[in-house]
Amino acid sequence: MVLGAQWDLETDASIDEIRKEMSVHEVMTSKLVVANINSSVLEIAREMISQNVGSVIITDDIGPVGIITETDIISKVVINNMMPGTVMAGQIMSSPIIATKPSTNVIEAAEQMTRCNIRRLAVIDGDRIVGIITDRDILIVSPGLNTILESLIELHRDENNFVEESGIERGICQRCGAYTDLTQMNGLMICEDCKEEEGYYD
Repeated sequence: MVLGAQWDLETDASIDEIRKEMSVHEVMTSKLVVANINSSVLEIAREMISQNVGSVIITDDIGPVGIITETDIISKVVINNMMPGTVMAGQIMSSPIIATKPSTNVIEAAEQMTRCNIRRLAVIDGDRIVGIITDRDILIVSPGLNTILESLIELHRDENNFVEESGIERGICQRCGAYTDLTQMNGLMICEDCKEEEGYYD
């Protein structure tokens, strides 16, 4: 019990320190790739590779309307054996865009990701998207946040009605260090992003 109380105090201290000292603006990636809602998934995938990014903001004539990630392409197009050249961005994008402000601290951003069960947030300043922040961005600048994120995920598990998928566990990826859903590949427990980067597909 004493050890548990000490751990709680240390964790609370870490959270308080990060709350005070680190904002989303300091951690986010300001490089944005934008595509029109009528672009094909093939065009978007090629642009992702060309720009070395994991997500693309989708816009229409008015402004940003959604986001497409590598996982969207894999889970909605590839595994359904659809031709990416015939699928439009509007058919698979996630919408509306879930966003935060540059002044938000990284703990609040992590909590928002957990509540929404997502791994990326758009960063909006006024009416403009000025960046993207991911769970990896947060963990790179503060590796100790793995423990905090794990606690947050457990805290919100019932609220979000997380569904445990067969063969999938949650934990720390042995390749990138992110706390997320894991699958076993070649003896390593790795996340979906690393699985894609290594070229493993379901």
